[in-house]
Amino acid sequence: MQLLCTLTSPFARKVRMFALAKGVSDRIELVPSNPLDDPDALLRINPLSKVPALVLDDGMGLYDSRVICEYLDTLMDAPVLIPRQSDQYWNLMRHQALADGLMDAAVNIVFERRRPAH
Repeated sequence: MQLLCTLTSPFARKVRMFALAKGVSDRIELVPSNPLDDPDALLRINPLSKVPALVLDDGMGLYDSRVICEYLDTLMDAPVLIPRQSDQYWNLMRHQALADGLMDAAVNIVFERRRPAH
């Protein structure tokens, strides 16, 4: 598998840390991919042209850190990082949505500060 990512993306970092915790990081090749440098290449894998994106061995692309982490959790029986019980699962999803929203806001602030003044 290949993980298209930037080293500065908090969402890519989330996937990398999840893979380490799951014990599957050795099965993932990190491929530096800047959406601003070559958006067409990334569009072939992710129609949103965002990182991270995971290219499976069969060529299928998965995107969005939540989806990628859910997939990685299925690769081995243990450790189970995403609980399957309904109440625990939805509590985790709620916290993950909050954390992702905070990271997204932080990323937007960084991009806004990098924009040239008009």
